[in-house]
Amino acid sequence: MSESSGEYEHEAVPAAARKSLFSVAVVWAGFPMVMVGAFVGAQIVTSLGFIRGMQAIITGNIILAVYVACLSALAAKQGKTFALSCREIFSPVGAKLIAVFLSGLVVGWFAVQTGLAGHGLNSLLGWPSGWSVVAAGAVFTLLSMAGMQMLKPVSIISIVLFIITGAVSVGLNFRHHSWQQVLDYTPPSGHSLALGIGVTMAISVFVDSGTLTADFTRWSKTPFQAVIASLAAFPVANILPMLLGGVVAATGEATDGDFAHLLARSGSLFAVFAAVFFVINCASVATHGLYNAASGWSSVIPLSFSQLVVLLGITGTGLALAGISNWLVNWLSLLGIVVPGIGGAIIGWMIAGQGRYAPGCLLSSWLFSVICSTVCYLKAAQYSVAMVSILSTVLFCVCALGVHTRTARQRSF
Repeated sequence: MSESSGEYEHEAVPAAARKSLFSVAVVWAGFPMVMVGAFVGAQIVTSLGFIRGMQAIITGNIILAVYVACLSALAAKQGKTFALSCREIFSPVGAKLIAVFLSGLVVGWFAVQTGLAGHGLNSLLGWPSGWSVVAAGAVFTLLSMAGMQMLKPVSIISIVLFIITGAVSVGLNFRHHSWQQVLDYTPPSGHSLALGIGVTMAISVFVDSGTLTADFTRWSKTPFQAVIASLAAFPVANILPMLLGGVVAATGEATDGDFAHLLARSGSLFAVFAAVFFVINCASVATHGLYNAASGWSSVIPLSFSQLVVLLGITGTGLALAGISNWLVNWLSLLGIVVPGIGGAIIGWMIAGQGRYAPGCLLSSWLFSVICSTVCYLKAAQYSVAMVSILSTVLFCVCALGVHTRTARQRSF
């Protein structure tokens, strides 16, 4: 056990400390069942129409589910954080590079959620925006310091409040609108996007933390339980907010997908409830993201888990004050290009390279995926760059490992 925390950030989680399927599943499900998914779902539906938007959302979530499930099975087998498992795959130097990169990105997600929480307190209750962001960042950081034992209750509360708020808000929404209106919704002329872009947006919302799934599913008792726990998040918990956001956007009641504000219109008590829900919902994502970040940076910086949480929490709060939440769409595009290739390389290694040490092949496959997805983004934006990134990495990695194995055999004679 780590002397500093009990989070086993420097070693594999022992069998005696592994958690139940329910515990791991609820922790994972509490991560994507959040308002940012509703915002993205609304943008997809607004740009594609409801039917095509749902096609993009479902397709993206199926791809993400397979991607995360593969990585989760490996995580439970090894019992190590993502950063630690990468040492055996990408080499110590490569692992640090990837851990710093991905852990830095999830600090960005902490910042986005902290900014959204501050904005919600400002718009729902009239609190000063800047101080709301600082207060939210401080609370989220304190919760994150407790590690996995706090992620579970935060996730449960967030899931329950999400389901209640979503059901009531959509019920209020359909007092004035019909399902036929939702199904018939098409984007305004000149605002339509390609289906592939919608698929990439659906994948990119949680592809970074999905790649870091080992930080959560390493606590599973078996690879099978790890896969089931990951499926509770993707596609189940991830689709619901996108669906709700898409529905209220299609009716025109909340074009940004913020169904919580529909509840707030019903009176001051409802506004307070909506604000509590919104902050707790943001807290679920923020605490999970900060947990990911601290777990990753622990392999690079010689500080305790709690110290890293505080340091990264302050950094994330500063980014929130700087307005990082305003760059959400650009953020998702970046994630779709650079992140999926990392998990794709690990999946390629699982297919063709387990037991072999060939970090050069895997790092090269990641670089190849970035090139392919960038070309796709610039020249063929109608396709999903995230899907191109995953497939190109897996194919390159499998081929490269095959060549590497034959070369090694030839040299052995």
